[in-house]
Amino acid sequence: MTDKTPPSLNLIERMAQRLAKQESAAKPEPRLVPSAPAAPQATDMRHAAPPINNSAPERRVLNEGKSRQVHLDFRVLRQNGMITPDNMASMISNEFRGIKRKLLQKIRDPDTRAAVNNLVMVTSSLPGEGKTFTSINLAISLAAERGLQVLLVDADVVRPAVANMFKSTPKEGLTDLLSGKAARVSDVMCRCADIPNLAVVFAGSSRVDSPELISGGRIVDLCRELSNRYPDRVIILDTPPVLASPEPATLAAYVHQLIMVVAADQTDRHQLRKALEAIASCANINLLFNKAPKWNEPEYTSYYGYANTAAGDPSTRSA
Repeated sequence: MTDKTPPSLNLIERMAQRLAKQESAAKPEPRLVPSAPAAPQATDMRHAAPPINNSAPERRVLNEGKSRQVHLDFRVLRQNGMITPDNMASMISNEFRGIKRKLLQKIRDPDTRAAVNNLVMVTSSLPGEGKTFTSINLAISLAAERGLQVLLVDADVVRPAVANMFKSTPKEGLTDLLSGKAARVSDVMCRCADIPNLAVVFAGSSRVDSPELISGGRIVDLCRELSNRYPDRVIILDTPPVLASPEPATLAAYVHQLIMVVAADQTDRHQLRKALEAIASCANINLLFNKAPKWNEPEYTSYYGYANTAAGDPSTRSA
């Protein structure tokens, strides 16, 4: 059996086969192309782009408020016989050390040591008795405590005086917060560059309705907000005199402790009794005797130097 040779193709048949091969080579092979490849590519682009953080503007505002710093005016403090951070062993510093110890006993929880009763109001019966003197000295003394933050608020918006003891103070303060011009406490809070544990809220812009702002319900809400938001610090409110303004009587019911400054030879019993009746809604009232006659300087210095004195020496008085 012999193989037969295939018949030769004519020109037309060979051309038809060549065209068929060209068409087969040009036609792509059928395959399944998923529609998802674009999705991973889009996902990669989203990961490559920086994430959008909606909370970034809020953090920026808070940091700006906290980073604003003010400096104490050491010269003015010394001229007024006040505590300065570079001389915490002075006689006035030792006096307020004893005062703050009594306050801290009631401010701190005996078990957790947290500042639970942290709203302290400082006032007086009449102007000029030394309430701002007491507020600033007390704030500086408390801020010297380890682990204790202090916020000093100038709530005497009619006759503000706290700013006089600082340099280059901002115009924004408590009135701007109460009027809604400032949205948050951090917007008007300033850090004391000389005492890291001390922050200050100044009185703010002068307004015609400043007394109404202090006596309104917003100040009460603010006191509660400060106490709840800052449980790790003591808030000291320097308020107007009781007999010169009705605001202290309103605030007295919402603070935890109240210091009534009484100046020697300035306030009589009738005025003091009337002032105490106005703030009787506060459950914890302390009297601070100010502008007393000077003690014998050498004996006073020796007392705070733990020097021995005769037990029967009539010139030795207790604070």
